[in-house]
Amino acid sequence: MAMRKFIPALLLVLIVVASGCLFKPPAEVKFSVDRTVVRPGGTIHVMILVNNTGKVGLTGATLVLGDDTFQILQEPKFPKVLPVGESVQLVWILRAPPKQGVYNLKLSLELTDELKRSWTGFYGQFRITVSDTISSSEEIPVSVEAPDTVSGGDVYRLTLRIENPMNGQISLSDIQLDLLDGMEVLGSDAVPETVEPGQTVTIGYLIKAPYTKREGYVSVIVKYRIGRVERSAVESVPMKVVWRPWEASSNDLDGAYGPEYYWVVKNRIVDSYWESFYNSTSEFDRKELGNFTRGIIDGAESEVEAARAILNWMDRHYSFSSNTSTLEPGEILLKDRASYSEAQILFTAMMRSINVPAMMITLYDGTSCMKHPITGFYTADGWYIVDIRHGFLGSMDEYLASPYFPKVHQLVNDGGYRLVAQNPSLLTGHEHVDVTEYFMASLEDRLLATILQRLKPELRSKFMIAINDLQGDERLYALFLMSAAPSQDDLNRVVGEYSISQIEQNVKTMYDFYKNMKWADDFTRYWKIFAGEE
Repeated sequence: MAMRKFIPALLLVLIVVASGCLFKPPAEVKFSVDRTVVRPGGTIHVMILVNNTGKVGLTGATLVLGDDTFQILQEPKFPKVLPVGESVQLVWILRAPPKQGVYNLKLSLELTDELKRSWTGFYGQFRITVSDTISSSEEIPVSVEAPDTVSGGDVYRLTLRIENPMNGQISLSDIQLDLLDGMEVLGSDAVPETVEPGQTVTIGYLIKAPYTKREGYVSVIVKYRIGRVERSAVESVPMKVVWRPWEASSNDLDGAYGPEYYWVVKNRIVDSYWESFYNSTSEFDRKELGNFTRGIIDGAESEVEAARAILNWMDRHYSFSSNTSTLEPGEILLKDRASYSEAQILFTAMMRSINVPAMMITLYDGTSCMKHPITGFYTADGWYIVDIRHGFLGSMDEYLASPYFPKVHQLVNDGGYRLVAQNPSLLTGHEHVDVTEYFMASLEDRLLATILQRLKPELRSKFMIAINDLQGDERLYALFLMSAAPSQDDLNRVVGEYSISQIEQNVKTMYDFYKNMKWADDFTRYWKIFAGEE
């Protein structure tokens, strides 16, 4: 009888261990909010202190709200790696409901580590009153002043005012600035140790804006003590950074692009192999084309917005065909029908004409370098890719995780092709720069990071378990399949509905069947088979 009781107990322990319940959490997490009473539609700051007490670095944190009553306006940027033994304070900005009432704000945090594991089980809950009437409290008044809009490269002043309405002295423990990504503090006024009763102190900061568009909130976190009681106050102001390189000075362009500015000043798009083949030049007049292009991009606030405006204009202006008759951007501009190669040449020239580094990228097999033309253009956030044939515009990593890259990968990996950037200089034969590693370096990690961003937090662990048993090319094929989902909703639906074994088995079956075939240009075809839509 004792033995029969022991066996179920042992099984229970094994189940608990297998489910991870006995593993020590990798971090200590503390939740707090800056206020529990807020006006309708006002903002609340959720502050989460993450202390890495595990054995490996932490790489990400995702906050999940219990329902859609509150809305996340801005998420913090997690350190690239939070080392063991170190901590970070993260601030989320939430918008309160528009209707008055008492609400339960339920929060959960998911952490990821360097081993790509997901950790859950961190929860916070606060009772929030939404009311037009807010009574006074022991929170000190903090205000922040900064410009609404600045241009990339501008140095602006942020002013912090701290008022002490209390009867006693307050001590300032720490002041943290939570700035938009890329902003840099150049200097600040001295921070006093204390604020006397009735006193208001002003602290100024000089901050340089990044050479890229940013929009969100700049927050200041003030930690202080009243006697022995530790408190904190948070204040945020909305800000926008715009970056228009077509209006920038040469000094700002150099600061923004550094060595990549090389891809602005070149007045030819493709090498003499192209020009000899088509008996045409790809030379263009930057000033003349720039005057035309600025009319198309009027109102754009970044390189990406300018690129989108140019693509929209092309889509309205051209009918596309397979016949390439000229390489000269000025001649292509006057046509109403263009090949995709001509369109990529003109797009590349137009981006250069507005001071954006841009290069024509093609596949090179050792003889011809004219296959699969796309354009790369540079921003402070890295290279972006434009593939006019497929209507694609996105970051390099978004392109890798698109349905259009797997075919390119197969040609490079199995077909002996290289990805090259056209770099005409001496106009003698092939002149290009091998950029294959831009695309291939750490490919699995980059694909996985993008897919995990697209997945709902509650599905990430399931997905990781499903692909962890896949190895080598099977695993890469699985990542290509998931990247080819037509939308995030499609991806989340299939990963949610399929069991772990179904995902594994379907991937293995499809990989074995298709691995030695030439893949389609659009990998969506294989996603539909995987998802049971064909």
